[in-house]
Amino acid sequence: MPRWRSRLVALLQLHDLDGERGRELRRNVFERGSLTPGYVLMCVLSAGIATFGLLQSSAAVVIGAMLVSPLMTPIAALGFGLATRDAGRLREATGVVTIGALIGIATGFLVTWISPIDDITPEIMARTQPTLLDLAVALLSGIAGGYAIVRQQGETAIGVAIATALMPPLATVGYGIAALRGDIAGGAMLLFLTNLAAIAIAIAGVARLTGAAAPRAGQRVNPGIFLIGAVLTLALLTPLAATLFRLQREVEVKRISAQVLSMTFEISTDDISQHNVSWPLRGHPQISAVVITPRFAPDAQAEVVKLIAAQIGQKPVLHLQQIEIGSGVARSEAMIAAAVARSAEGNVRDEPPIAEIRAALELPVTAFWHDATSHIVHAQLAAAPDWTLADYRSLDPAGGRSFGSWTLRVVPPPQAVLRIASDPARAAADTEAAIWALKAWGLRGVSIRLPGGDDFEERSNTAPATTLASLLALEGITTRFVAGAELQAETEIPALPPPPRLSSSVAVAE
Repeated sequence: MPRWRSRLVALLQLHDLDGERGRELRRNVFERGSLTPGYVLMCVLSAGIATFGLLQSSAAVVIGAMLVSPLMTPIAALGFGLATRDAGRLREATGVVTIGALIGIATGFLVTWISPIDDITPEIMARTQPTLLDLAVALLSGIAGGYAIVRQQGETAIGVAIATALMPPLATVGYGIAALRGDIAGGAMLLFLTNLAAIAIAIAGVARLTGAAAPRAGQRVNPGIFLIGAVLTLALLTPLAATLFRLQREVEVKRISAQVLSMTFEISTDDISQHNVSWPLRGHPQISAVVITPRFAPDAQAEVVKLIAAQIGQKPVLHLQQIEIGSGVARSEAMIAAAVARSAEGNVRDEPPIAEIRAALELPVTAFWHDATSHIVHAQLAAAPDWTLADYRSLDPAGGRSFGSWTLRVVPPPQAVLRIASDPARAAADTEAAIWALKAWGLRGVSIRLPGGDDFEERSNTAPATTLASLLALEGITTRFVAGAELQAETEIPALPPPPRLSSSVAVAE
């Protein structure tokens, strides 16, 4: 053994494995990495546990699958086969790893297919975009695994299995196939191949360094093997580097867009919710955000796009939703609602057809917001001269309008006062339109303001006021009567504390 290697072996407290100890270690590694009924059973169990953990988004269950997974043993045999340049051992270890991988994919597919839960969870998405950072983790883990093998420290190998997560990516591939999501299946397979290659190469390096797996004397190696290995390595590194570059761009765009939104609306970055950025390698960056703002800015969409484009050099596609609030309580409620919507939506990137909806409506839209779980899009319309609530309501038929799998619900522009005619022929239609508007705005309570005076109690018991109060109560909107000294011939119903979205009021004419 060369002097430098002898010193390194002594520093790492390793035994000289050039002789009989090395041969014994190689026999143990190859025996443990062979195909057995126990190996097949543990692959099935590990893949099943991993798939259930992924579907439940349970990190603890996924970690349990890593501990059960037997894939580290044939990968270690693959690494020793590389170090010894033993073609027979390489073929055998490769076959065992391939069988284990196919079992993991098939089990993930079957569990997903029979499971009533098939949502794309954060645990699934976390295994679909590997980068060069994952390769670095796998290399370091492989070195630790090789060190544990040559020192016969099985507890360290368990930590390596957790760090590299071999079975969960295979279960994710099965999920992607079952869900017909090629992007998920492809990304997860790339992660598995990254971990597989890095661990096997790292173990081979440690085995060669310690002398535990030196090439057999006089053995000749075809140089073409190294060329094939270099091509495969390049094919693996290219998408990893591209993904890392894309993620880096997305992080930078998210930082820039947060600054621009904060400056445009004069709000804190804490008031920006559901802020997501996606920038494919080919295409424009996609930005979606919900801002909690004290006032609505009708021109904010174009201004934000212009400012972001000036900094990143490319025009982004922006999906901006403004939630106008008027009090601290309303702000908290709006933030909670946005957080709940984000949790329900998860990481499912199912965007509504905003462009198609804009083209179908007769008026400009000042704001959009949507619920990804119920597939409902809310579109707040711009104010139109001489339009009544009934005109806005005509754009929102019962049950909403369908755009593919999405349903459009129209939200009228906020109005300070909604008036209900005293003429019984018009009162019913005005009342229905007012209730529709209050529900669209999300109001939960109003105060009915009547003309003051000695007859205030009588006015509060008249048919128009009590009928409206009853109808509002049926829709879950609470009411109260208050006196307004400045009123003479009409009744106003201003909003109670401003709701998270919009504040408005209703007026009933006497």
